[in-house]
Amino acid sequence: MLSRNISTVAVVAALALTQQACSSSSEPAGEPATQAATSATAPASAPASAAADPKPSATPEGATASGDPILAGKRQVVIKPIETTESIVVLEKGKLTTTDGEAEHSLFVFTPHNGKFLIKTAKAGAGGEPSCLGIKTNGSNPLTVVAAACDTSRAGQLFTVAPVGKKDGSGRPIYSISNGDAFLQLSDRYGVIAEELGDAPLATTYALVDNGPSTLPALD
Repeated sequence: MLSRNISTVAVVAALALTQQACSSSSEPAGEPATQAATSATAPASAPASAAADPKPSATPEGATASGDPILAGKRQVVIKPIETTESIVVLEKGKLTTTDGEAEHSLFVFTPHNGKFLIKTAKAGAGGEPSCLGIKTNGSNPLTVVAAACDTSRAGQLFTVAPVGKKDGSGRPIYSISNGDAFLQLSDRYGVIAEELGDAPLATTYALVDNGPSTLPALD
C-alpha cells in the first residue's frame, strides 16, 4: 500500500512532496534491521536451554563473573554435589574427591580468566601460594583432578562453569563444571573424575556454597 502511495505522489505531486514521501518510507524500513541486530546480539537464555536438554553441550557457555562475587574470585566456597546428601568436594592427598567429614582443603576460590576459571584452594600451601585444580591423565583409567601449581597457560586448569537452569533447596544456582569436553563427575572408585558424556546424561552437578570473603592475596 505504501509503495502505491509513493508512486502516485511521484507522478502528481511536486518534487518536494515526492522527497518527503520517500523520506517517510525509509523510517519504518530501518526498524526491522534494528530489531534483527538486537536479536542477533542478545544472549541466549542459558537456563531455559539447559533445562530443555538434560545433557549439556560439550562446550557450554560459561558463567560470567558479572554481579556474582563468587564467580569473581572474591568469595571462598564449598563445592556441594547436588546428587549427594552430605558429601562435599575436597582436595585430599593431592587428589580431588568427596567426603562427609573434615579435610584440609574443603574451600575453593573460583578465579575468572578469559571466560573460564582457575579453581584454587582457599588456603595457601607451604610455599605461601594456593594450589589449582588440574586434569591428570591416567592411561586407560579415567581422567582425575589433582592439585597443581597455578598456571593459566595450561588448558587442563581452565574450567567452564555453566548454569543448568535449576536451583538447590536454598535458592543457589546449580552448575556443571567441565574442562574441555570432560565434565567433573563423581566416581565411587576414583573420587572426582573428568569424563566425556557421549550420549549419557550429566550425572553430577554442583552448588557453590558461600563461606565468606576469600583470604587469598591478590597476585600480579
